[in-house]
Amino acid sequence: MSRNSIVAKTSLTLRIRAAFLLLALACGLMFALLNLVFVYTTEDAFFYQRLDSEIARQQQLPTPQSPPDPHLQLYHMPTEFPADLAAAYAQQPKGAEFAGEQGRHYHVRRWLHPSGTAQLYLVMEVSQQLVVRPFRHIMFSIYGVLLSVFLLLALGLGWYLARRASRPLQQLALLVQQDPLPLGFASQFQDQEISLLAHKLEQSMLRLQQFAERERQFSRDASHELRTPLAVIQSSCELLLLNPPQDADAARRLQQIASACSQMHLLIQSLLLMAREADAAAGSPVNLAATLQQLWQQQQQWQPRPELTLQLQLPETLTLLAPPELLRLLLSNLLQNIWRHSAAGTVCINAGEDWLQLENPRTTNPGAASALSGFGQGIAQRLAQACALDLQSEATSQLWRSRLCWRSQPVEPVAPV
Repeated sequence: MSRNSIVAKTSLTLRIRAAFLLLALACGLMFALLNLVFVYTTEDAFFYQRLDSEIARQQQLPTPQSPPDPHLQLYHMPTEFPADLAAAYAQQPKGAEFAGEQGRHYHVRRWLHPSGTAQLYLVMEVSQQLVVRPFRHIMFSIYGVLLSVFLLLALGLGWYLARRASRPLQQLALLVQQDPLPLGFASQFQDQEISLLAHKLEQSMLRLQQFAERERQFSRDASHELRTPLAVIQSSCELLLLNPPQDADAARRLQQIASACSQMHLLIQSLLLMAREADAAAGSPVNLAATLQQLWQQQQQWQPRPELTLQLQLPETLTLLAPPELLRLLLSNLLQNIWRHSAAGTVCINAGEDWLQLENPRTTNPGAASALSGFGQGIAQRLAQACALDLQSEATSQLWRSRLCWRSQPVEPVAPV
């Protein structure tokens, strides 16, 4: 994961604070809504209780009579309603609560008296008896103030808890970025969850460090131990090549042994240098044209192939900033791979603004290995990564092509080829 993608993610502390704010806001709004429903329901229940009490009193009388309460009115049909109530009732005949004009508010009860079969209507106009509606704005103001205070308290609590919860994680993130890791860093965390994570992370990081150290030690020891017998074989081959045997088959086998020795020498040298990561990291300008010309002549001396010619299309002053030994080994690996798997013809090496390209004729021998999977391609990939280069290989119908792309510009811009 890149650094940009890590920075783009939302902070854990911000998410915790946002969660506390949303929870406080939801609880405050829910409390205000429930309180409003409660007071309105209680007030309406009081009015309905007065209507029901009057109906119960009327049913005890021989005939319906006008209620003694001035706020209650008895009607025999809807046409007797006040004009605003009659208009609202006509739109909703089955309703029980109606809003009139000039702030009036009506509650209607339908009932039957035992002395008759016609439906009667008991109406109560309650605009002067409302308690909640006149204080509604005051209630909203109180709710707003209380909700603001509650949100501030929730923000403070969320900030405190987020800071306390994220501080161990931040400390752990800073610790694991150190190289090398401090020994026993997991013991400083007291929280059970963070401590368990830190111990697991410490064990994993230690295992990785030990594995990497064993790999470097193996590469270093193996390279050193193999150089002595390889030097004996190589010197013996060189002595025998001074007076090659008369038998063509024996001479060919001797040449194969000498070629294998040079390849093994290059491979061991590559492994030994890659095991020294600290030394290999230092870069300096390397002249590409001179280095490639020298390596080509070296290959011709080791394994003469007069049918291969070099066409070097590079500016004389083109230099690349890279570890010199690793870059030289990388180019030597690529040339040796070309040497073993190329048909007779011209090897063309040219460059662009951010790449160096090697092209060689494709062999027609079906039994020959391709340049894409030949000797040293895995080593070449690792050498290219160590030099901050990207190695790409491809095949066409006529050519094998390898291209080195650098992530930064060379020391001197490449002139057009």
